[in-house]
Amino acid sequence: MKDKQKEEGFKSGFVAILGRPNVGKSTLLNAFLGDKVSIISNIPQTTRHQIRGILHLDKAQVIFVDTPGIHSFKEDLAAHLNIIAKKSTQDVELILYVVDTSRCVGEEEKKIMQFVLASRNKVVMALNKIDLGGEFLNQYMDTWRMLLKEENVKKDPVEYYIPISAVQGTKLEELIEVIKEFLSCDVPFYEKDSLTDFPLKFRIADIIREKLFWNLKKELPHSLAVEVQEIEDKEKIYYIRADIYVNRDSQKKIVIGRGGSLIKQVGILCREDLEILLKKKVYLELRVKVIKDWQSKIRILKELGYWWA
Repeated sequence: MKDKQKEEGFKSGFVAILGRPNVGKSTLLNAFLGDKVSIISNIPQTTRHQIRGILHLDKAQVIFVDTPGIHSFKEDLAAHLNIIAKKSTQDVELILYVVDTSRCVGEEEKKIMQFVLASRNKVVMALNKIDLGGEFLNQYMDTWRMLLKEENVKKDPVEYYIPISAVQGTKLEELIEVIKEFLSCDVPFYEKDSLTDFPLKFRIADIIREKLFWNLKKELPHSLAVEVQEIEDKEKIYYIRADIYVNRDSQKKIVIGRGGSLIKQVGILCREDLEILLKKKVYLELRVKVIKDWQSKIRILKELGYWWA
């Protein structure tokens, strides 16, 4: 759409949503868009892609880039997720730095603050989860300001500190108005009916992973991946075939469940979301495959869309 003539007074631009795992980045993106673009779970590494969600406003278009949570894991997949998250801060008008005010700051948060500061971007700090009491809200602002003092930074790159609740929608309209201030006067990047540029096969895979996360123990999801092998749009139904990758035979048994009960329940939940997404009946075939140490195999990561050279 960049070849279109500039509309008078129209603004558009990219905003990176950044924060440590489980601060509510995906919930916030979905709340902005009024639709599910990014999957939600209390498991770290839920978001494994750089997902763009497009918010259409009167006289403005905001392209949010939802990123994997930055963390200190050293395995190949997790290390690459950090690279994706960090690349998301390049060529953006603003970093929307999301923190969880229901838990204390911690060393991991301080490292993220150092990264945000080093990126040299303008920042809005969204102090999320005030619906849970916001016990540590002041701690985040104080820790950030202490970092500025330690680094001898004269001008605070955080333009606004805004307490919000992504779950309840508290102060999200105010947050959007603030974000609009930092957009450039430009033409829209995407058509008006576009919600995301995230490929359909990855959206489907993420829906399946989400339902698996909901139904499995916390220690297993890091060993899971989903690859959509086939999407066929028939006259009255979508046929979708997807493979679920795990590392060991014991994990395969857990995913399938006794008598196939767990994988059957996952399929039912997936079809509900997929039929809303595709606006058509869905036949979903799920297969569980063992690929030992798939997280360290670059070929597999590329096929899954988690790795770019």
